[in-house]
Amino acid sequence: MKRYLFVAALLVGLASVASAQGAAASKPATLDDVVAELQALRADMLKMQEASVRAQLLVARLQVQEQRIAGLARDLAQTDEQIRGLEGARNPFTEMMLKELSKEPAKPEEQPFAAAFKAQLEKLQNGDPELKQRQTSLSQLLAEEQARWTAFNAQLEALERDLPPLMKKK
Repeated sequence: MKRYLFVAALLVGLASVASAQGAAASKPATLDDVVAELQALRADMLKMQEASVRAQLLVARLQVQEQRIAGLARDLAQTDEQIRGLEGARNPFTEMMLKELSKEPAKPEEQPFAAAFKAQLEKLQNGDPELKQRQTSLSQLLAEEQARWTAFNAQLEALERDLPPLMKKK
């Protein structure tokens, strides 16, 4: 019987301790708790504002990069077209004309015309080295600008990954 009383007293004691802890957990928030929560909210809002500004800047940079890439691609396409035009203008007749011009010396009054004509024929025959250099340069610039675009895009993706889950759903 004493055992039953001891167990009953122990259970009553545990119940009173548990109810006291439950009451302590559900007590109303103090002013310090409210201030701490406001500070946490303010910090979260500041972080989101900073992320928003960074995202806007990166989007603007990404757009500028896209414009640069489009301009370089357009210039490269024009240069490629000019090179193809020169290659299409090559024919055996130009080679024969170059040989003929080299055989006979031009008359003094025809020398400027003959020199210009010869230079034009050589350009057709050998291709334009300036165009080829421009093509190489534009190709390199295009690759560099595409790499920058990729870097900006990666930064945007990193910002997106850092967003809280609620922001990602919207």
